[in-house]
This record gives sequence, C-alpha cells and structure tokens, in this order.
Amino acid sequence: MEEVLRLLKENINGFLATVDDGKPRVRPFGFILEDEGKLYFCTNSTKEVYKQLQAIPYVEYSVTTKDMLTLRINGKISFCEDIAIKEKVLNVHEPVKLGYKSANNPIFKVFYMEHGTATISDFSGNLPKRIDF
Repeated sequence: MEEVLRLLKENINGFLATVDDGKPRVRPFGFILEDEGKLYFCTNSTKEVYKQLQAIPYVEYSVTTKDMLTLRINGKISFCEDIAIKEKVLNVHEPVKLGYKSANNPIFKVFYMEHGTATISDFSGNLPKRIDF
C-alpha cells in the first residue's frame, strides 16, 4: 500500500469513474488524503457526481505519472460526516478551503474508499501489480 499512497500523493490529479444511468462517466478529480487506511476525496452535493455516488457507490480512480506508470484503484465508497475528518480534508488544498469555507458547509461532501483493489501498470511488458487493501 505504500507504493499506492506514494503515487497518489505525487499525482493528486486523476480521473474518477462512476456509473450514470447504466453507463460509465469519467471526470477529472483530485485525491485529497489518506487517514487510517482510508482514501479521502470530496465533492459538492449539487453536482451530478454526488448523485451518481449515492446511487451506485462503486468507483474507479486513476492517475498516470509523467513516466507513464498508471495506478487504478477501485472499490466501494462511503460518505463521511465526521467534522474532524472534514476539517482535515478542507485544509489540504487551498482551492477546497476557498470553495467550501467551512467543514459545516451543507454542500461539502467527503467520501472515502477503505477497501478495494489497486492495480499498478506500465509499458514494460511486465504483468500489472495488484494490491488488495
């Protein structure tokens, strides 16, 4: 899991895939932080992605390094209303804090993946590395 966390921290901008009306939906998304084995992200309750996550709480998140190493993580997400966690998430990236202003903001939604599968692959011809967490 250390390699997964390193790749996420070094490449915070990736893509999140959800399901929308039975079809895949992918959008740019940012990883926020890891805390006690949970991978945290956030969104806004007025966005379509929030509705999609509520309807079908399974996602895949992907990042690619400048050296073309790809990390894909998939699993079930859960929403978190713990104010202490929301404060941590709010204070990681300045744009998040500027946008939501407070952990108590009703549209500020935090979600996490605690269990899932990470796959790390490249163009070396080697088999992808699979990590269950």
